[in-house]
Amino acid sequence: MSLEISGLRPEEITEAKEMMLEALHENYITDIEIEMNIALDENRISEEAGSIVEQQLKQLISSDSAAVFAARVENKLVGYAIVVVEGDVADFWDLVVKKEYRKMGIGTRLIKAVEEYAKRKGCVAVKLDVNLKNEAAIRLYEKLGYRKVSYIMMKGDRINGLP
Repeated sequence: MSLEISGLRPEEITEAKEMMLEALHENYITDIEIEMNIALDENRISEEAGSIVEQQLKQLISSDSAAVFAARVENKLVGYAIVVVEGDVADFWDLVVKKEYRKMGIGTRLIKAVEEYAKRKGCVAVKLDVNLKNEAAIRLYEKLGYRKVSYIMMKGDRINGLP
């Protein structure tokens, strides 16, 4: 397998957006539906989220304080990672690897790219948020030396607002 890690190309933004929406559905929307016992209009959510993600990606790939790393196998986009530098801490926003390419070391390589970028930018730490139910990601982060330092608690959500 020939794996390349480099910056996300402008022509890959739409594909990265689709990967993110799939991950969003896989890790978040299903949980919200189950926990709140509601039926969500997935097309509306995907449309709104997709538009926001596309705008964000366009801004991030041209930012001096952010990077979007793409993982490509045989020149095909199979994953990406987003990092934004805030002072001396790198905020690791997102890590997505297509299902059929997981457990091949791609996520680890993307994380290493994020960490190297953070070091080059003078950061002293990398922080991230992960869904509690995303056990595979939690295991990967812990294996790579990440530790729990706080809990994020939330009432309501971006889809339904505050009760």
